[in-house]
Amino acid sequence: MDDIILIGDDSLEFKGLQEKLAKAFEIKELGPLKYFLGIEFARSKESIFMNQQKYILDLLKETGLLGCKAAETPMVPNIKLQPAETEDMVDKGRYQQLVGRLYLSHMHPDITFAVSMVSKFMHAPGPEHLKAAFGILRYLKGSLGKGLLYKHVGTFR
Repeated sequence: MDDIILIGDDSLEFKGLQEKLAKAFEIKELGPLKYFLGIEFARSKESIFMNQQKYILDLLKETGLLGCKAAETPMVPNIKLQPAETEDMVDKGRYQQLVGRLYLSHMHPDITFAVSMVSKFMHAPGPEHLKAAFGILRYLKGSLGKGLLYKHVGTFR
């Protein structure tokens, strides 16, 4: 299954494109965009608001951190992470999956540096790396209501 989002302000061109796609592929019109790839969309006549509140809440629940205290920063300042010794390594697959799901930087550029730091240890993650990744999650918990707001300028449907 492949998904595509079509946007445009020329209704005739838009309809023509939909018809051409329908001839070549089996398509289903789902209406106005509400949720896509972990991003929620809320529209009004004046703006579009995008956030990842549900995605973050699901991630917190899956990791058992739903009830945790929120952190003010995504990572402890000046932290020095080192590769773990073989005997100290945590579950590598679990760590890689968690860090992969932290790539929210298109909506949260504030965590980009912290995620890049923990992603350097995908091959040898230790308890301190997992703690740092959980710190990013604790920070995200404190940013649940944040998102991107695009205000209307010109034709907006």
